[in-house]
Amino acid sequence: MKRERVVLDPADHRLLRAVQRDASASQAELAEAAGLSPSLVSRRLSRLKEVGVLRAVVGLVDAEQVGLSCGAIIRVRLKDHAAASVKMFRDLVTRMEEVTLCVMLTGEADYLIQLIARDLPHFQEIVQQKFLRCSAIAHLESSIILEYLKNTTELPLDDVH
Repeated sequence: MKRERVVLDPADHRLLRAVQRDASASQAELAEAAGLSPSLVSRRLSRLKEVGVLRAVVGLVDAEQVGLSCGAIIRVRLKDHAAASVKMFRDLVTRMEEVTLCVMLTGEADYLIQLIARDLPHFQEIVQQKFLRCSAIAHLESSIILEYLKNTTELPLDDVH
């Protein structure tokens, strides 16, 4: 069931853009960026969290700096779309901490997965020990990420009305 869209004003958009750029910014810095008072920033952030617009305030960790140097994109086609197969696949993916993104697609592949591993041998181990042992998967195709040209979590809020 789809939730009703929350109405946001221009100050909400400015505040959200500032939080997306740097969630560790002080209330005063966010207030300046949004054109609001610090106390109003606090109330608006609370409201945005309460209604589900602001899902979380997180720190972004550089994968290579913590020893995770192998990123990959995996396209998966399930053997069928029976409830048991879909559940088996979804259960596998949701338990895997290496998976940073999994989306259902239209087209040839049913799912696209982004995952991060320590190195190529670790990636190979993940594929062989987890994905290839999942009987719900009919076909798997992987590509190693050579370079991130753009990797952001910021949404384009300037274009939303």
